[in-house]
Amino acid sequence: MPALIMDVPAVTGTARGSDVSFVYNKGEDGGTLILSWDGGEDRIHDREVIGVINDRRQGRKNEVQPQLILRVVTSQSSPEVTKPRFAFEPLPVTNLPQNYLDAHLITKAPEHLYVPPNKDGSRNLHVIVSTRSGVGEAQQYYKDVLSEALAVIDLNTESYQTHVTESERSITEIAEKIILPRANDGIAQTILLLSGDGGIVDTVNALLLAARSEKYVKPIIGLICMGTGNAMANSTGLNRDATRGLTSIFRGRPHSLPTFKANFSPGAVFLTDEGRKTEPLPQESRHGIVHGVVVCSWALHASLVADSDTTEYRKYGSQRFQMVAKELMAPDDDSAPHVYNGRITLYKSDDKGREYSEDIPDTSTSYIVATLVSNFEQNLLISPDSKPLDGQLRVLRFGDISGADVMRLLGMAMRGGGHEKDEMAQYAPINGLKIQIHEPDARWRRVCVDGKIVRVEEGGYFEVRKGKEEVVELIA
Repeated sequence: MPALIMDVPAVTGTARGSDVSFVYNKGEDGGTLILSWDGGEDRIHDREVIGVINDRRQGRKNEVQPQLILRVVTSQSSPEVTKPRFAFEPLPVTNLPQNYLDAHLITKAPEHLYVPPNKDGSRNLHVIVSTRSGVGEAQQYYKDVLSEALAVIDLNTESYQTHVTESERSITEIAEKIILPRANDGIAQTILLLSGDGGIVDTVNALLLAARSEKYVKPIIGLICMGTGNAMANSTGLNRDATRGLTSIFRGRPHSLPTFKANFSPGAVFLTDEGRKTEPLPQESRHGIVHGVVVCSWALHASLVADSDTTEYRKYGSQRFQMVAKELMAPDDDSAPHVYNGRITLYKSDDKGREYSEDIPDTSTSYIVATLVSNFEQNLLISPDSKPLDGQLRVLRFGDISGADVMRLLGMAMRGGGHEKDEMAQYAPINGLKIQIHEPDARWRRVCVDGKIVRVEEGGYFEVRKGKEEVVELIA
């Protein structure tokens, strides 16, 4: 157990209408508010606290301001149950310690949640519940936590429009049919998105692929992370506690969300339905295009994302990636792991900002990602130099190395980094890259763009460039 800063004086107050004493201790893993009363004790950890607000339902009594600790309680009924249960508790208190208020008091209502409705009464605060994200927690979290938390700040279900996804295209259709027309009319909108990275990507692609007017107003996204890897949430600090991003929605502010653009050779297609079906890519100048906000990858990373995106693997959450990585690195037939063949060109800038291209002589690659974020999972620090929303693409590549060395380097990333400095790794800021894939087997021509899988035709290629436009803002 981490050491706590002790000898903090107790403060007398009330909780749930009963007299208690409060002590707030700060430790290495955060703070803990200890509530003590005759015959009992309760502990509220910082990681489960959204914030503290003044209780507007009750006025001051004898110069004492009633307050509410907004708290998300997570429980698991048994070790066999993979989905935890979430509950929201607005804990009524008075006379909290000042150091606790300094850390948690919300002094100003989050303006991005109070967006004006349209003249016809339609709401511009949207809640999108992605039913397929992660292990399927979004509906329960919306019902038992988010809707209750919004109600405490006077946003009942009539204050926003709720959308529950029914298919893989639901979020795209909502963005195309509702979000985009209003944004083009200059209407401010906020989207509370219970999803993984895919929900952001679907929204961004729908907006970037369409025409935008001069009056266009960037929609604001509040991400409640319900995905498997949650790379965006883990890289921007949204997932730093147990509230799944609610702390940031209540206490953060909007920031422009950087993007990248991936161009594909004319024969490239999306793979859907666990790789059994194909769909055409959006087209621009005879090239397929996909926009992203997290990562574009080929080789091992793309293969493990594609192979693990099944109903069977998804029930294991983020563990599915490690399970498939081991299968790819140590095939059952004891053969060596596949080494991917392709010509890679990096686009970089010199000290004067002039762009130049750098061809990688070695055409054999085990692992390559171009990413805008630092973390692919909570404990997988893939790009240590990346800062939240800095807009800088970075490449990480491993050449023709053994499966054991690949796992060793990724293991270092799981333990906080150092892999990027290893002599077997190539890591650098880039403006973009191009990969001409030389693989006869279609299995090794799969490319990952933020979880979506694109299969490039034999002899095909793809190119990634930093995006020139930012069409949404993310609360962080």
